[in-house]
Amino acid sequence: MISNGIDIVDINRFSKLLQKETFMNRYFTISEKEYIKKANNNLSTIAGIYASKEAFLKAIKKDFNVYSFYDIEILHQDKIPYFNISPTIKKENNIKDISLSISHDGNYAIASVIILF
Repeated sequence: MISNGIDIVDINRFSKLLQKETFMNRYFTISEKEYIKKANNNLSTIAGIYASKEAFLKAIKKDFNVYSFYDIEILHQDKIPYFNISPTIKKENNIKDISLSISHDGNYAIASVIILF
């Protein structure tokens, strides 16, 4: 089975959220925060990572309260994003493969996730 999740966010809404340490600590792992810092706290980067996590949850058809955002990590290799998903989530959802695409344009960031079960 294949499932798709997509999420779009307004990048500007993250300018105020970035100032709140509780927001950053709740939604982003240490590795993600380091990547964001290297990107000079670029709001597009923050919005893209956040949208990716929401798109993933939509693809597995789970509520935001089922899993921690720490269990859904976005890493990058050569600036290409990919998921680092906890073994528990992979096993419970029988995930075989995940594809992630993030795009930014104007005031919006969008993420598309395709999962093979």
